[in-house]
Amino acid sequence: MRTVVTILALLAAAQAHAQWQQVRDRALPRAADGKPNLSAPTPKAPDGKPDLSGMWLADGDPMPPGIKTVEGDQAQFSRHMINIAADLKPEDVQIAPWAAELFQKRLESSGGDDPAANCKPSIPTISNASPLPYKIVQTPSLVLVLYEADTVFRQFFLDGRKPVEGAVPRWMGYSTAKWSGDTLLVDSIGFHDKGFLDGIGHPNSDGLHLIERFRRPDAGHLEIETTIDDPRAYPKPITYTVHASLIPDEDLLEYFCTENEKDVRHYE
Repeated sequence: MRTVVTILALLAAAQAHAQWQQVRDRALPRAADGKPNLSAPTPKAPDGKPDLSGMWLADGDPMPPGIKTVEGDQAQFSRHMINIAADLKPEDVQIAPWAAELFQKRLESSGGDDPAANCKPSIPTISNASPLPYKIVQTPSLVLVLYEADTVFRQFFLDGRKPVEGAVPRWMGYSTAKWSGDTLLVDSIGFHDKGFLDGIGHPNSDGLHLIERFRRPDAGHLEIETTIDDPRAYPKPITYTVHASLIPDEDLLEYFCTENEKDVRHYE
């Protein structure tokens, strides 16, 4: 993989969240010393479904060879934020000619074309793997995902509504959801083709169908199995799993890239 400079204005989440007064989550089991027991059984909602609620942060991985970031060599991001195909062999990733050409152009821009580098929102494949946290709020008919990055949100409707047809394209798309056993199955469509699927710039078409399976195997961990179903860009679907950990007793802060932004002038 060629060297790519990932231009991100992301702060260390752990430092920022010290600004909130910590309020103990009484629903989270504790050890004798008061520390949260993150390996405790999965909490249940009143309707008996796994309760996905909480503050979550994607698990970080060491930077892969050849990737540089403005945060330095010690930075850790989820490998799937950097590359959605990180777990796949290159020959297993089929990409349409137009998408391959655009991907190469984005690589050569060294991150200057990245929406995040230009203070635009990310699409869910990056937001779920970002080094900034997000908060899940679960009700029987609606699940909200509140992302600290850019202070954006998603809504997963569990009320039986049909997917939006002919929708105006959006950064976060339009999502419907249903439970399949202990897994929350989320279907999202209605994306535009301006986003990056990952930090190195894998593109998508406006026909992107995103399938996410949210699972909480225990109290402190979340898995998001993600399938990128976009035949116009990738003849074969790409599937991977992002792992996240609970941030106990913390809460969101607002975050706006446009505050004190000084990067865009250097891209011209």
